[in-house]
Amino acid sequence: MEGFIIRGEGGLISLSFEKVFGFPETTSYLGGYDLQASITIKSSCFEVKSTMYTSTGEIYLFFDQLKNCNERLDGTAKFASYEGDLEFLAAFDHATGHVSIKGFFTEHEFSNCLNFEFSSDQTFMTTTIKELQILFQKYGDVKGLSLNR
Repeated sequence: MEGFIIRGEGGLISLSFEKVFGFPETTSYLGGYDLQASITIKSSCFEVKSTMYTSTGEIYLFFDQLKNCNERLDGTAKFASYEGDLEFLAAFDHATGHVSIKGFFTEHEFSNCLNFEFSSDQTFMTTTIKELQILFQKYGDVKGLSLNR
């Protein structure tokens, strides 16, 4: 199954693509292609497993920020889904090489929310970036896949 994982000490965020809508003909107004995904978040002894909607364009914007932060070992990469159910930051600390992952996942129907935080580092981010590069070789950037390439 296609997707990516952000791993760290005592936590992870795993996003697996279930359905990609419109690929390759019809792009989303959010950029890329609309996407139904399975999400798993683990933080210490807490865990969420759910389904969410996002787009490959939203994920690409996060990937681009993450790649730049990883190259500089500094800065913050942000992911925010258009439905507001998942938001997180990956903040790089230049001095230590650590990456702090903080965010939330909310389930709107019953107002449940998991605030999560875990620590990671550049070795984990390099693996995540490689997984994301493979996805965007297939799905393209925020404009989707150019059929004229």
